[in-house]
Amino acid sequence: MVEGIVKKIMTTGITKYAKAYNVPAEQVQIKVTNDPNGTVFYTMCNKFKAIENVSFLQIMDKKMDIFQYEALANPFLKKSLELYANDTNDDVLNVCSFIMVVNTNNIGLSFYNGYKNGKNISLGKHLGELGL
Repeated sequence: MVEGIVKKIMTTGITKYAKAYNVPAEQVQIKVTNDPNGTVFYTMCNKFKAIENVSFLQIMDKKMDIFQYEALANPFLKKSLELYANDTNDDVLNVCSFIMVVNTNNIGLSFYNGYKNGKNISLGKHLGELGL
């Protein structure tokens, strides 16, 4: 259930911004970075280059988050960044994750430590690693 909800939200955002940038969805990524104040930051990217900072509501393409999906997503995303930082023995501020479309209709995550790609994983497998 969690995977389906996350997949739908991220696919919605990627598709929305692919249309806005006039590029295929496979070229668009959602970059997630740590916010030291307790949440995460979202940046839309085209070919892994930052285009614009966005909010979770913009990714969802909604005016309101009635079901509080952001409150569910932020801890999961923050924990993902922290786990990767621990795995690489680095500060969480140096780590980011890109959420992207993989193989047309799957969502994947790619974790980076600076400019070093360290881990590529499917959304389903990653949620499983987190116990969700």
